[in-house]
Amino acid sequence: MVRLLVPLLSLITRVCAIQIPFQRPQFSKGTLITPEIDTFVNSQLSLWNSSGLSVAVVRQDTSASGTWNIEFGSYGTAQADGSPVTPDTLFAIASNSKLFLSISVGLLIKNESLAAARGEKLRWDTKIKDVLPEWGLMDEDMQNGVMIQDMLSHRTGLPRHDYSAFTREGGVSEMISTMRFLRPSAELRERYQYNNLMYETLSHLPPTLLNQTYESYITEHLFSPLGMASSTYSVAEAEERGTLAHGFHWDMQDYLFGLNGTRTATVPYFHRPGEEKIWAGAGGVLTSARDLSVWVAMLLNNGRHPSTNETVVPEDVVEHVALGVSVQRGKATYPELSPKVYGCGQDRYSYRGYELIEHGGSNPGFKTQVTRFPNNNLGVIVLSNDENGNSLMETVKWRIIDHVFDLEPIDWTKRYADSLAKNIRENQAVTPRPSPAVLPSAPFSTMEGTFSHGAYGPFQPCFVQSKSTGLSAACTALINTPVVQRILGSSGSSKDSIPTFIVPFKRWFSTHLRFAHFAGNTFNVSLIWSNAEARKAEGYPEGGDVLVGLDDRYEVEWVGGTDADGEEGWAFKGNFWGKEGDVRPLEGVGKDAAEVWFGRV
Repeated sequence: MVRLLVPLLSLITRVCAIQIPFQRPQFSKGTLITPEIDTFVNSQLSLWNSSGLSVAVVRQDTSASGTWNIEFGSYGTAQADGSPVTPDTLFAIASNSKLFLSISVGLLIKNESLAAARGEKLRWDTKIKDVLPEWGLMDEDMQNGVMIQDMLSHRTGLPRHDYSAFTREGGVSEMISTMRFLRPSAELRERYQYNNLMYETLSHLPPTLLNQTYESYITEHLFSPLGMASSTYSVAEAEERGTLAHGFHWDMQDYLFGLNGTRTATVPYFHRPGEEKIWAGAGGVLTSARDLSVWVAMLLNNGRHPSTNETVVPEDVVEHVALGVSVQRGKATYPELSPKVYGCGQDRYSYRGYELIEHGGSNPGFKTQVTRFPNNNLGVIVLSNDENGNSLMETVKWRIIDHVFDLEPIDWTKRYADSLAKNIRENQAVTPRPSPAVLPSAPFSTMEGTFSHGAYGPFQPCFVQSKSTGLSAACTALINTPVVQRILGSSGSSKDSIPTFIVPFKRWFSTHLRFAHFAGNTFNVSLIWSNAEARKAEGYPEGGDVLVGLDDRYEVEWVGGTDADGEEGWAFKGNFWGKEGDVRPLEGVGKDAAEVWFGRV
């Protein structure tokens, strides 16, 4: 473990004060990662106190030879034992997996044998209800109108609802069948709203149409033809090889209280073997910079293998998935950038006059960015194994791009440090809990029990301070676990002064909820993840576990049977459902105003 010794805001001040002079690099023509770039990356790695970074730069020679120049940069540590990053280190590339899914859909659309068997072609505008019998949404018009293109371009009207996706006995098929219980936040095609569940739904096309697993379909049609031998969806396979990077988290980080936390390797990987299948289509690829360099070269080569020039993906499929469909960002965030559109698993915009296509990825402990410039035969791949590695990753990406295009570098280090400082200030600008706080409309102990949602499943809150009624055996056992004791001993908890509930909640990167009473029937919610139980179950030594998510992020309201229907339950708010951008506010109170409603069973 490595402890961050300087306070976070002091670090930001130091970052902002550093001026990196621009010196036109001296290098042989065609060199993509120079010694100067190496020096810059290593300085940034140290400056941001980050763990590791794997970089690949791909460019085709514009001369008659048309050869591909691929260079790698490996920096920092890959695993807790200090082993270094190499071009073959495996990273979780998270949402950069979406392009594999998008192209798999294109391959199914081009499959003439499948069209003959179905009696009609699969199309980008095919209604998903006509393909997947499990499909259903809360809004009937949306349910009947959603096309494959809508799902790929994040315009279905459904917000993320990520925490409704977890390992189920019926797998992805069962997950799809529960989406009818998820509340939409916009109308169909009204606006861009990122949604992983739609990509997971589309990963069910190969099993439905070909009786073939999605993972084997990708291996057969993409990994194997491109020679991406190290790429896999299997956590067990990646761990057996010993080349899977450890994602690093900041244990006990809490920006609300100005706590940086301790950088700690997340061992084992947050998804355990079998659990990863629920997110395969949206974010399941484990791969290396070396494999991704071939992948990006194929895309730049219009679907042809960069070495053999044989077609792996039809050119019109590569073109279609890159075309902008939804407006992801209507206004540029910096003067050098343009507004951004989204196609199928890819953003499209421009940087300093150069058009680029890219996608980011964020899995617990990993940040990735895969960028290509289709008009300049250039690709840049940056993979980080640090949960806080986004600023580092983006800074390195832009510096390499400036270098290759012979542009004077922009000080992205300062820009991202300023942005981080602003975000921290905003997170800390919260309304303090009233003193004295108004008590809820019902005793805290009556808020225990079993509550459920059709897609999110059940949960059972345990009131920590229960004395008069006493705790159930299950709640006593839960509260006495080391991980819950760590939660209760953290900055945002107080066993004595703030009434608190702890809820077991094993979902997407979540193991517990903490409800800390604010005032009346309102509680602040922290969605917390810890790997302590996984480590214990798999025989790891005590200590070394990670606990993250302490910052209060959401709001939940206790509804004590005052609604017209007399229901009791918990109404989650504060963007628990994960909307994108501005949407119309929910109307009403209690259950009617809930993004997600858990009613008493």
